[in-house]
Amino acid sequence: MAEGGSVTQSGGSGKKRGCKRKCNCTKECCYSQVVIIGNGPSGICLSYILSGNWPYFTGEPHPDPYLQIKLKDDVSILEQDLDYLSGGLEGRSRNPVALLFDTLHQPNADLGDDEKSRLEWRHHNDRVMQHVVLGKGQPGGSWREMDGSVLTLSLGKWMELPGVTFQEWIQEYREQNAINNNNTKAEESSQTRATLGEVAKYYAEYVGTTDILSNFIARTEVTSVRRLKGKRVINNESGEPEIPCQGCCKFEGDNLFEVKGRHYNGMCGCSQEFTVLTPNVVMATGMLGNPNRLNVEGESQSYVCTSLKDLDNAVQQEDVHSKSDPILVIGAGLNAADAVLCALKQGIPVIHVFRRRADDRDVIYAKLPKSVYPEYNQMISMMKESSSHDGLYTSYAEHRNVEFKLDRKVVLSGPNDERLELPVSLALVMIGNLPDLSFLPNQGRNLGASKGRPISGRDNPIDVNPFTMESLAEPGLFALGPLVGDNFVRYAQGGCMALAQHFAMKNGWVQEMKVHENGEEEEEEEVSQ
Repeated sequence: MAEGGSVTQSGGSGKKRGCKRKCNCTKECCYSQVVIIGNGPSGICLSYILSGNWPYFTGEPHPDPYLQIKLKDDVSILEQDLDYLSGGLEGRSRNPVALLFDTLHQPNADLGDDEKSRLEWRHHNDRVMQHVVLGKGQPGGSWREMDGSVLTLSLGKWMELPGVTFQEWIQEYREQNAINNNNTKAEESSQTRATLGEVAKYYAEYVGTTDILSNFIARTEVTSVRRLKGKRVINNESGEPEIPCQGCCKFEGDNLFEVKGRHYNGMCGCSQEFTVLTPNVVMATGMLGNPNRLNVEGESQSYVCTSLKDLDNAVQQEDVHSKSDPILVIGAGLNAADAVLCALKQGIPVIHVFRRRADDRDVIYAKLPKSVYPEYNQMISMMKESSSHDGLYTSYAEHRNVEFKLDRKVVLSGPNDERLELPVSLALVMIGNLPDLSFLPNQGRNLGASKGRPISGRDNPIDVNPFTMESLAEPGLFALGPLVGDNFVRYAQGGCMALAQHFAMKNGWVQEMKVHENGEEEEEEEVSQ
C-alpha cells in the first residue's frame, strides 16, 4: 500500500514479490478514468482541478480591458470558451491557454507588476473525476531531487499552484524554521526567489493541504503504456486473463490503454507489479529523464557525470577539493552555471567549456535581469574574462570536448581545430536532458511535431491540440508541461486547465464549444449531452 493510494498486482498469484501479505484485486485498483504519469507541478495541478476545484474570475478589474470585457462573472472559466478568451494574448508560451491562465492568475507578471490573482477556486462535489497520479518519488517530482540550496530561476510566486498562496506559505515556513533554529529573525519572505528546497517542500505539503493526497501513489515506475484497441484482456502466451478482476470484465473490448509498472514498498522493501486500464493517459513526466550525451570517446568513464548531485557527492567524499585538479563543466545553460558557481564557492578550481562565443546574446544568462539574477549575470563577465576568481575559473569559449581519457585527462578542440589536453578530477556534462518516455512504443517518437525524432521540449515537443492537450497522433493520450514546451510552472498550469475543461465536456458538466474555424469567432452552440 502506497501513501495516498493503492495499486493492484497483475497475474494470478495475489502476492507481492518478496512479501507474504496477500493483495486483493478490486475495480477501483485496476481501472481508473484517468491515469496521470508524473507527480510534479503539472500532475499536482491537474489532480487539484480534477478533484472538483474549478477556477472563477473574481470580477475585479483586470489590467487587460479587452480580456475584462470577454470574461463572465459567476461562471467558471472551464465553462467559457478558452479559444475566445485567449485570443490576442501574447507571452513566453506557445500555448494560448497557458497565456490565458497566466494573465488571470498573475496579471502583468513579466512587467514586474505585483498584481493579485483574478482567479478564485470553488469546490464542486459533483464534478470530481476519479483519477490516479503515479510518481517515482513522493509528490513534487524532480524538484525533490535537486540541490535544495540553489535559487529558482523563476520568481518565488511564479512557482505557486492553485489554492495555496506561495508568499503566505513561505512566510510561515521561514518563520517556523527560524524558531526551530533558534534564530531571532526569519529570513525575509519578500526575497523574490525561493530555494529549490523551499519549492519542493511547498509542493510536498500542497497535496496534503488541498486534500488530494489520496490520488497519489508514490514509488511507482511505469514500464509500459499500450492501447488495447478492443482486444480482450488476455495473455497471448498463457491464455489466462491479464487482470484477475471480475469487475473489469465489462471493459473487455473497450478502446482502453493498459498501463503497466512496478510499485516499490518503502516499508518492507518488496516490489509489486501492477496493471491499470484507463481510457485517458496523461503524461506529466517533465524533462529531467535522460541527460543529453556528447557521444564522444570515453564518455562512459566513471569520472564523467551529469548532475549537481554528482558534484555534491564528490565534494562529500573529498574526491574534489581546493587542492585537486580542476573540475570540468561543459555547457552554457543554467545547470552548468549552478555547477560552476557551486564549485567556486567551495574553492574548487573550474574549467568551463562551451561552444558559443562568450559575448553571444543567445546565451541565457544575457537574457536575465541583472537585479533579479546577479549570480547568472556574473557568469557573463567570467566567461568574457577567460580567467577569474584568482585563477580558480578558466573558460574556453568556442571549444568542445572530443575525448575523455582513462587517466582523467580530457581533450578539447578549439575554433581552429587546435587540440588541448587537460587533467581534471571530475567532468560534468551539463547540456540538457530528454524526457524518459521508455514506457511508450519507440519512446514516443511518433508523437512529436517532427515524427521519428526524440521528444524535446525545446526542439520537438509532443504535438497536441492546445485546447485539449490531446496528442494529435494518439487520441486518449495527453501531455502537459515541458513535454509540450511549457517549461515554467506558471505556464504549465494553463495546459491543466485546458485538459480539465476537455474532461468536463466529456462528462457532460460543460457544454461543448463550437470549434472556431480559420481563427474566426463564432457564437457557442449548445450540444446535447
